[in-house]
Amino acid sequence: MIWLVGCRGMLGKEFAAAFDKAGIAYTGTGSETDVTDKKAVISFVSGKNFTYIINCSAYTAVDKAESEENRAMLINCDGVFNLAMAAKQTDAVLIHFSTDYVFDGEASEPYKETDATNPVSAYGRTKLAGEKALIDIADRYFIFRISWLYGRFGGNFVSTMIRLMNERDSLGVVDDQKGSPTYTKCLAENIIRLMNSGSNKYGIYHCSDEGVISWYDFAAAIYRMGKEKGIIRKNVELRRITTDQYPTPAKRPAMSAFNKDKIKGLDGFKLNRWEDNLSDYFENYGEK
Repeated sequence: MIWLVGCRGMLGKEFAAAFDKAGIAYTGTGSETDVTDKKAVISFVSGKNFTYIINCSAYTAVDKAESEENRAMLINCDGVFNLAMAAKQTDAVLIHFSTDYVFDGEASEPYKETDATNPVSAYGRTKLAGEKALIDIADRYFIFRISWLYGRFGGNFVSTMIRLMNERDSLGVVDDQKGSPTYTKCLAENIIRLMNSGSNKYGIYHCSDEGVISWYDFAAAIYRMGKEKGIIRKNVELRRITTDQYPTPAKRPAMSAFNKDKIKGLDGFKLNRWEDNLSDYFENYGEK
């Protein structure tokens, strides 16, 4: 049996849909099981025979975290600590998702798992603290650092771009931040294959779609594919802008692409080009 934590978020809904399609039994919980409440978490797993705990719960409001770091820390660190305790108690494997924001973005080439972390935002600090809490407690775990997450459920860059491109005649998109998208559907399918393999290659892994692009590159592809599918109906002028022209409360890494050599050796994992995954998103647009 699998415990899917945070089953109503963007990633959690994708896992739930993938499990339903594959006929995999799971127990999904949302806010009714508060991960920041240690007693509630331990009580929930008591007497249950979970083989995997998949943590899709997280505080992900990057800019808001600058003024709510304590709340973000509760969910992204304390909550992960509690789930790690629960995993240890039930002898379950804990699968957890972290972020490219644990790095400062000053590197000149894609980050390896062994590279030094140095978060420059409150969100990044809380996610790194969660990684450390998990590693200190759990014996069997997978930590997947992911970047630029998008999918068919919930709000994300792709859905926001589609909305704005149907509202505006001109749109400026940051072109001096480089990284890689991560498609929720592909990620969930990879995790299912990993679980089916029974792999014990535990540790931290960098995971994203193949290819390094800027946000502008991503937006341009969204516009092109959206127009081809009739999902974007307006003609929009896309403009390249710099980070300085689009200030945000939280600092973003200028370069957050991952070196994925390690994950390519992980059982069941298959990484697709970001263009292919984006095409799949549009092929299945509107399907929930």
